[in-house]
Amino acid sequence: MKLEARTLEAILNKVLALEPAESFLVIADPAKAELARELADFARKITDRVLFKVMPELEQSGQEPGPEIAELMLEYDVQFYWTTKSLSHTQARRNAIAKGHRVISSPMLTADIANRCIDIDYGVLIELHRKVRPFIANSQEIRITTELGTDIVTSVHDTHGQSEQILKDKPGSFGNLPVGEIDSGIVCDRSKGTVLFDGSFPQIGLLTKPIRVAVESGIGKIDLDSEQAQKLQEMLAKVGPDAFKLAELGIGTNPYCKITGIVLEDEKVLGTVHFAFGNDLSYNGTNDVPIHLDGVLKKPTIAVDGFLLMKDGEFLV
Repeated sequence: MKLEARTLEAILNKVLALEPAESFLVIADPAKAELARELADFARKITDRVLFKVMPELEQSGQEPGPEIAELMLEYDVQFYWTTKSLSHTQARRNAIAKGHRVISSPMLTADIANRCIDIDYGVLIELHRKVRPFIANSQEIRITTELGTDIVTSVHDTHGQSEQILKDKPGSFGNLPVGEIDSGIVCDRSKGTVLFDGSFPQIGLLTKPIRVAVESGIGKIDLDSEQAQKLQEMLAKVGPDAFKLAELGIGTNPYCKITGIVLEDEKVLGTVHFAFGNDLSYNGTNDVPIHLDGVLKKPTIAVDGFLLMKDGEFLV
């Protein structure tokens, strides 16, 4: 499947607002090079300052790119990372944002997801974020439960998903495509309970059996009762003990997304929740480890300071 012209128009004009005087960098790895090249070629209709660069695939999401790629990320006005593993939670990406560059990172993005979820009515999404985000950003305590058995209490900081940042048209803008999450950093010492992930994880895909994680002071202990749970354990253990720390709480808000096994889309599905383990520097945290893995929960109930914000995956605001 190829990218539709309306999708490419939406990425470059509606979301990024690429101007003829601006430079545009597209970074891909071999598995995503074909689709990424379509974007770069289309961008040349807008600006002649386009660079398409293929780098080796990273070992895991959150790993820093090589020095050549990191240097390029400091130079270009507008950037799109179309890779297999995520560059989102890297210092190289944060350095690019600090220079005022506009960046989109879309690991594992497929043509199907792009054509279905990017050329949308962003006004509707912006209005939803305007209503929901203040509840999360101003909260003291959040409790998340599911019928499967999730029951965790947590506290958050540095909430993203501001309505004015859904479109990446301002200096220093950053996010994924498709858009659609209200995400926050986790206060680990105020996070305790049990999480049953029943959606997906990066490098694992759709979960065939829920992965149960007990959380104490923000540190997860995985119940190793399935091959997928064991794989998650191995990916985190390879990095070290700090990889098991909760890094992020996110709430999906995009009605065009669906659970596919690709976390880039799954975490944006309207009425889902995701928790991430590992690197939290994007939320002004201190856990500087080279991994960031998001796991998705379906049909959560969310209580914010006792107020019921979501019931079984349905917003109540």
